[in-house]
Amino acid sequence: MLFLSLLLVGLSLVGYVSFSMLPAPTAAVAVPAPQAPMDSVLVAARPISTGMLLRAEDLRWEPWPPGRLGDGYMVRGRVAESAYSGAVTRRSFAAGEPIMAGHIVAPGERGFLAAVLSPGSRAVSVAVDAVSATGGLIWPGDRVDLILTQNFESQAGRDLRSRAVGETVLQNLRVIAIDQQLGEAGMAKNGPDGRIPRTVTLEVTARQSETVTVAAAMGKLSLALRSLLSDETVLTTSNVEAASAPTWAEDVSPALRQLPAPHSAEAPAARRPALLIIRGSKTETLER
Repeated sequence: MLFLSLLLVGLSLVGYVSFSMLPAPTAAVAVPAPQAPMDSVLVAARPISTGMLLRAEDLRWEPWPPGRLGDGYMVRGRVAESAYSGAVTRRSFAAGEPIMAGHIVAPGERGFLAAVLSPGSRAVSVAVDAVSATGGLIWPGDRVDLILTQNFESQAGRDLRSRAVGETVLQNLRVIAIDQQLGEAGMAKNGPDGRIPRTVTLEVTARQSETVTVAAAMGKLSLALRSLLSDETVLTTSNVEAASAPTWAEDVSPALRQLPAPHSAEAPAARRPALLIIRGSKTETLER
């Protein structure tokens, strides 16, 4: 009995020591549920005004929770680039605000040109070629000066120093279209056939549209590209600069300024009225 008691006590001690050396049970780690993938929504990268032509730097894609997608949001992968590339805004957008499909007009859609125009302004087209369109470096949204060049060589007796003149008739005009598309006014952007631009559409006031029409009938029109100092300038009468003084041929060529002044031709003697006398088959002119 003593031996069995000692054996039982020894086994108990061995079991206790073995159990105490076992590692403590770890607590169950909660596995987070997988989150639904977030969509990317097209938003304004900076404040955008009404009637502004959208450029790449004006937009960005921002992750958006799927449950917060509203009607009209432009989701990446669900809209084509043509739906927003080169579009014009119908209203203003704050930075970070989603671009709504119903608040922009894509190129080619009905009412696109009317949406581009500022309130109270007009659209007028000017016939150009590759040279008069600044070598194809003009884009919609740029600002240009309109220059009129006239040549008076057909007028007999005209002084050589004043037979040609150029003048800036309008300044700081916004280009809203090149031909019938939004793209560069150069041959490289007009397809493999190498077509040159034929028309440039400008945003003007009602009075300026008449000026452009009259200037087109007077001589050759050319465009001079201006520096785009601000993003979007509202076209008003106050911020359109006044036209500069005309530049005559003698202002350009010093050689013409050195020519002697032409002698004024003597006025022909005034013809005295005559009296025609008819006697039968004979006629006689009588000077008075």
